[in-house]
Parts: sequence; C-alpha cells; structure tokens
Amino acid sequence: MSLILLGLIQGLSEFFPISSSGHLVIAKYLLKIDLPGAAFEAFLHFGTILAVIVLFNHEIKEIIFSFMGSLRAMSQGKKIKNIFKDDPFSKFAWFLIISTIPAAIIGFCFSDYFEALFDKPVITSLMLSVTGAIIWIGSRLYKGGNKNISDINGMDAIFVGFAQTIAIIPGISRSGMTVLAGLSKGFSRDFAARYSFILSVPIILGATLFKIKEIIFLDINFFMMLLSGIAAFVSSYGAMKIFLGILKRGKMYYFSYYLWIISALTFYLTFTTERIG
Repeated sequence: MSLILLGLIQGLSEFFPISSSGHLVIAKYLLKIDLPGAAFEAFLHFGTILAVIVLFNHEIKEIIFSFMGSLRAMSQGKKIKNIFKDDPFSKFAWFLIISTIPAAIIGFCFSDYFEALFDKPVITSLMLSVTGAIIWIGSRLYKGGNKNISDINGMDAIFVGFAQTIAIIPGISRSGMTVLAGLSKGFSRDFAARYSFILSVPIILGATLFKIKEIIFLDINFFMMLLSGIAAFVSSYGAMKIFLGILKRGKMYYFSYYLWIISALTFYLTFTTERIG
C-alpha cells in the first residue's frame, strides 16, 4: 500500500505547484517508506506524463505532426519563420524543444548531485517554503496577458526553460516555476498552464528512458508497481483539471499557504528527528 500512496502523492503534487519531488522526499522520511530509489520515482513520473498525453491528446498529436511537417518543409528550403507563421503548432513543437534543453543539460551533467539531495529532507523542507514565497510574490506580480503560441518568441521559451531547470532541486515546484515564468512573459493563464503541462512530457520521458534499465530490474512486486503508476496517472489527471480552474480564477497563491504550513511542519519534524537520532 505504501507504493500506491507514493503514486497518489506523486500525481497530486506533480501538477499542483507544490513540488512532487519534495513531497516524495518528505513522505519517504516521515512515513518511513523505503522509496526504491530514483528509478521508481521516474516510473511514477511516467504515469503522470501519460495523464498529460490523455488530457492534451489533440494538442500533442498536432505538435508531433507539425514538427514532422516542419522538418520536411525545412528540407525543401522553406524558412523557419514562414513555417511558424503558417503552422503555429510547429512553432509550439520547436519552442518546447528549446525550453527542454536547459534542464536536460543540467540534469544529465549533475544527476548524481541532485539525486543526493533526495536524502536531505531538511533542505527539501526549506525549499518548499521558498517555493511558497515565489508563488505568493509571483502570482501577485504577474497576472498574465493575452499571449498564445502565435505571439511568443524564442526568448520566452528559453526563459521558461531556465525556470524549469531551477525545479530540479527537490522542493522547488516545476509547474509553479514554469507557469509563473509564462505569466511573467505575458502568456494567458490557460496557455501558461498548457505550456507547462505539455513541457513536462519530453523532460520526464527523457528521465524515464535514462532510468529504463534500473526500472526494469527494480526489486518490486510488478502488480503493486503497476497500481502505483495507475494511482499517479489518475491523481495527476485530476490535479491538472483542478489547477487549471484555480489558475484561471487568479488564485494560485492559495498554494503558498499550504507550502508554508507543510514546510514548517516537516522542518520541525525532520530537524527534531535528526537531533534525537
């Protein structure tokens, strides 16, 4: 049952701006759950991107087909700016790639360092508080604009990409950072969320493939592992729908209160436990 609980935690916290990695670290430590390493977390993340693919299946199909079409058009000598003008989804595809590059490079080069942070719950607790502060300030400063895929530029995509990179640290929310980055660049609230959610697919899929050998040989009951993935899928699907509604109403800062409470509570419990230990 503990693996299913981790799946639920992963799914709910992946797309709510509260840091899934941070919650897994805290759950592992406080509930004394033996998390089977980064490979199992990568498997749970895979469950969440399946939810993204199902919820945004139309957009993702258009993105894939448009990307392939853009490659054909470029091979025929067509300029990229004209391709983007004729087909906004091809622009969406290339900008997602641009936004993915920073986190992919940093994650690959420093994977051992960041994985070591998963054994430091006190640091994670503090980072949850930092996330709460960023969300509080950012949601008050940046209300978003009217930008959609037709209006954004390459610098916008790079900016969102670096925001995603910060979230490699456990306790820093990927969805929170990328949505706020989009809002600060004038993205509409709906587009900022959609861009953030769909952006999770390449980086999480890449991390899953990077850990595929370890996932295959995980010493876990296959049925329980499958149930944990289903739990992550279902809960993340619901979390995306709820978060979209909260964001459209301009109430993203609500999550700050939760983050500050959970940060203070977990910091006290982990710090006290370590002193006693």
